[in-house]
Amino acid sequence: MATNTLADKLESYRLLIFNSRDARVAPLLDAIGVNSSYIEQGVALYNETMQLVDQQKKEYQEQSLAYDTFYVEKDEAEINHLRTLKLVKVLARNDEDLQDRLKLYAGKVYAIEAWIDSVVDFYNSLLNETDFLPILAKFKLTAERITAELKAFKDLKQLRNEAMMEKGQAQEATRLRNEKLDALADYCTELKTIAEIALERQPQLLETLGILVRS
Repeated sequence: MATNTLADKLESYRLLIFNSRDARVAPLLDAIGVNSSYIEQGVALYNETMQLVDQQKKEYQEQSLAYDTFYVEKDEAEINHLRTLKLVKVLARNDEDLQDRLKLYAGKVYAIEAWIDSVVDFYNSLLNETDFLPILAKFKLTAERITAELKAFKDLKQLRNEAMMEKGQAQEATRLRNEKLDALADYCTELKTIAEIALERQPQLLETLGILVRS
């Protein structure tokens, strides 16, 4: 059962287990102690593994979708934020105290969670500058627009949390899948060896189980 990909391995396991039910194979296996109950255990293990394989794929698709949604919303929110920040900086250029309160030159934050928090703080601080808001409003940066941009970043934080949650679920699904795959591989190693013993004089039956026999 020389295999490479996961799909190859699963197919080799399927052939080995399910074809062991073959009317020509089953009696020979039974004669060496591999009865129908033993094979049915393998069938159940294979089916459980396939369910976990499908679940793992589903979880990773959901993770991918969650991150795609997050980054689309992030790009849009960041464009609006940079536009607002540029306008605020030029209008606050002669007021160092205002610049300090808004932390306009505090330096770039690279960690994404901390960056979102810093932008939320910026918008909250901006909304508290009641004397500055009318100046901003002259250039169409109204309190309503600032509030909308603030909400976009709060929503972004939630989307980030959801993406991280999906990531955790995908990782757990992978752990469970791998655990079951290990059990299936161990079972198939045992069944394959026993089958090689039971069917050593009938190589064509071994090939029915996906076990290649050297000519």
